[in-house]
Amino acid sequence: MLRHARSDLTNWKVSKNRKPLIILGARQVGKTYLVQEFGKTAFSVTHVFNFEREPRAAAVFDRDLVPQRIVAELSLLTGRPINPDTDLLFFDEIQAAPKALTSLKHFCEQMPRLAICAAGSLLGLSLAQSSFPVGYVDWLHLHPLSFHEFVLARGNALVCRAFEEAEHSQDMSSTAHQMFWDLWREYLLTGGLPEVVSRYIANSPGSLEAVADVRVTQQKLINAYLADVAKHSGKVNALHIERTWASVPQQLAVAQDLSVSRFKFKDVVPGIHNYGRLAGPIDWLAKAGLILQVPICEHAETPIAAFTKPNHFRIYLFDVGILGAMLDLPARALLSYDFGTYKGYVAENFVAQALKASGPLRPLFGWTEAKSEIEFLLQGSTTGIPVEVKSAHRVRAQSLRVFNEKYRPKFSLILSGRPPSESANANGVTTNVQLPLYLAHRAWKYTD
Repeated sequence: MLRHARSDLTNWKVSKNRKPLIILGARQVGKTYLVQEFGKTAFSVTHVFNFEREPRAAAVFDRDLVPQRIVAELSLLTGRPINPDTDLLFFDEIQAAPKALTSLKHFCEQMPRLAICAAGSLLGLSLAQSSFPVGYVDWLHLHPLSFHEFVLARGNALVCRAFEEAEHSQDMSSTAHQMFWDLWREYLLTGGLPEVVSRYIANSPGSLEAVADVRVTQQKLINAYLADVAKHSGKVNALHIERTWASVPQQLAVAQDLSVSRFKFKDVVPGIHNYGRLAGPIDWLAKAGLILQVPICEHAETPIAAFTKPNHFRIYLFDVGILGAMLDLPARALLSYDFGTYKGYVAENFVAQALKASGPLRPLFGWTEAKSEIEFLLQGSTTGIPVEVKSAHRVRAQSLRVFNEKYRPKFSLILSGRPPSESANANGVTTNVQLPLYLAHRAWKYTD
């Protein structure tokens, strides 16, 4: 399964200033598969140590953190020499060996020629709890498959080529647009978790068997995430985390065809009515990669972050397929895009997921001012770039007009069911951009 992050790994390998690489991402987004497949073609040998399954490997780090000794002992465990000049060392489930995590600093300083990747479940939480020094590692954020990666996984060469051309053009035929729209509806069902996508494709896409298997697989993954909460929540109340996570799709569903409201704290957990008591569970879910938290600003000038509040934000699920499964949205309704007023929050969650994945280091905001609100706001050079989300073909957007008249951004975007187009705004400053929802990730280019 081709991932765009493969090119990031290639760039990391040849970098003159390469450091050990930590890969972050929620469980089951494909971190282990990505590294192992990359290792097969980019290195002579990939030495994999899973610290959850191999406690002897974790124990190697107990004596001291001297890289030469560690490499020698790990070689003994595998029965193969580890060549620092040609091999890849992969520390999987590294959160189970905190000293191995700390050792990356020493590898960076004393054995920089050895290529090391590290990944693990809930690694974001482990990093927050460790004294791991910043500045001695490189980072890669891996998300569920993007829609483009889903198209590639479906495997039709002509469709893949047409989509890659659409990435860089405002001219699209109605035939191509309809084909991408149909595939996007499949993506709403599957989401981007690799196991779900691979099983869907293997079972004849669109068939009853494939659709049923998607929901079974997604439910198993949901159960695994809940098991993680129970096992790894530590000092944070596991029940509060579970209820907070369950409340996200419930609150999104209440929005129906309107814009998703800011996250409401009342009634998430009985007896808790404010942000202070839920900050811990929300932070846990964010670090675990299970939610996407989008601050809402009340003013759209630079820097946008200065006009946000800690308790004023929207929350989305990290994967639109898991969202549908948690709400038990009928699979056939998703494939036909016929589920009434609830299209709005599904489309909005998809856009949040696409923007977070395509701009992982860029801040993403929402905007609310007076009675106007816009789903997403991207940081531009002088003002925010507004992104309005419409679930179908209607693109009337009163709030967008209000925003454009007040802030006069260079670009103003609407994501909808229409093919791409651009037109000049009446104010002579703003260019109106129409993008189909499946090209949401392209929105970032208008901030450059």
